[in-house]
Amino acid sequence: MAIAKTGDLNERIRIVSKGKDSVDDYGDSIPGEDKVIYEKLYAMERTKKADEIAQNLEALRNQVQFIIRHRQRAEPLITSDMHLIHLVKPENIEYQIKAVDYDTQYGEWDVILCERIGQK
Repeated sequence: MAIAKTGDLNERIRIVSKGKDSVDDYGDSIPGEDKVIYEKLYAMERTKKADEIAQNLEALRNQVQFIIRHRQRAEPLITSDMHLIHLVKPENIEYQIKAVDYDTQYGEWDVILCERIGQK
């Protein structure tokens, strides 16, 4: 059974590589410039099962999984040093990518495991 159908991809996400911060001559921090890897991807936000949530509520509160179409070899690789931005109104939600589960067997769907940034 497939984990998603094309019609399920109704969320928009962006993948960015965070720029490295630097320090100027006066010791002030200069934020690095972000590089957009994927401007817009369509994804499905995967929900957790009730037994997963009940076992470890605090740890799972800010963890999210997004399912996207499998990335081809010629496309940029999504890695854990990148951020995912969930494009929702009124403000976007930013996640740190923890891992990516690539579908190497069927080449249909990849799963991006994320943790929300700035939440306690």
